[in-house]
Amino acid sequence: MEAGQNQPAWVQVTPTELVLKPGDTVQLRARLFDSAGRFLREEKATWSLEGLKGTVASDGKFTAGSEKVGQAGLIRASVGGLTGEARARVIPPLTWDEPFESYASGSVPPHWVSAATIGRFQISELDGQKVIEKVPTDTLFKRMRVFMGPADWSNYTVEADIRVIEKRRQMGDVGIIAQRYALVAFGNNQRLELNPWQPETARAVSAPFAWKPETWYRLKLRVENTPEGKTRIRGKAWPVGQAEPAEWPIDRVDPIPNRQGSPGLFADAQFGAYFDNLRVTPNQ
Repeated sequence: MEAGQNQPAWVQVTPTELVLKPGDTVQLRARLFDSAGRFLREEKATWSLEGLKGTVASDGKFTAGSEKVGQAGLIRASVGGLTGEARARVIPPLTWDEPFESYASGSVPPHWVSAATIGRFQISELDGQKVIEKVPTDTLFKRMRVFMGPADWSNYTVEADIRVIEKRRQMGDVGIIAQRYALVAFGNNQRLELNPWQPETARAVSAPFAWKPETWYRLKLRVENTPEGKTRIRGKAWPVGQAEPAEWPIDRVDPIPNRQGSPGLFADAQFGAYFDNLRVTPNQ
C-alpha cells in the first residue's frame, strides 16, 4: 500500500458553495479524503466562521445572521491538523435601497461577485458622497460585469444613477443588469441599448440617448415573465433631478427569454465610471 493511502490528507466541507437568505440554516458535513482523493469517512469537526455573522453549532449546523444585510465569508471545519472550508453568500431580500453611505472607502459590498478583482469596483467619495466607482484601467478589465444576487431571481426592476468620465474624446459605456438583460448607455455612440446576450446582436434593441460626461443620469430596467412563456423588457434613462419620463424608449417582448438571473452592474470604461443610489424592487 502506498504511503498516505487510508490516512486523512484533506477535508472537504459539503455543501461547498452556499447562497443563503438572512436567518437561513444549513447542515454542513466534514468529509475526509486520503492523498489519492479517495473518500474515507465523515468526521466530527471543530467549526469556525470567517467574515460571516451567524452561528455554527458543534454538529456543523450553520445559521446565518438575521440582520437584512449582504455578507460573504467562510465556514471552516478543522479535523486534527487538517482544515477545509465552504464559501457562503448571504443575500438580503428585496427591496434594496442602497446609497452606499454605510461602506468604508476602498471596500465593496461583500456579497457582490467579481467586484474586488483586477479592474475592480470600489466604494469611493465623489462630491461629498459615497458612490461605487469602476476604477480606471487600460487593461482587458476595463470591461466588467458585477452580479449582486441569486441566479434564480425573476420579475424585478433595477435602477441606478450612472456617471461616466471622458478623456481624449472617449466616453465609457455604463449599464445595469436584470434577469440576464443589460440596459447600457453607450457614450461614444450616444444611444441606449438593451442586450439579452451581448454577442448575439439580432435580439438587441436600441434608442437614441444624448448624454454628457461628468453628469448624473438615472437608468431603469424592468423585466417581467409573461404567462405565455416570454419575457417583456423595458428600459429608460433620464437626467438625475428631472422627473421620470412616462414612456419607455426600450420596450421589447423576447420570445427566447431569459427567465431568471441576478441583478448587476456593467461598465466598459477605460477612464472610470460611477454608480449611486442602487434600487432593486420586486415588480408589482
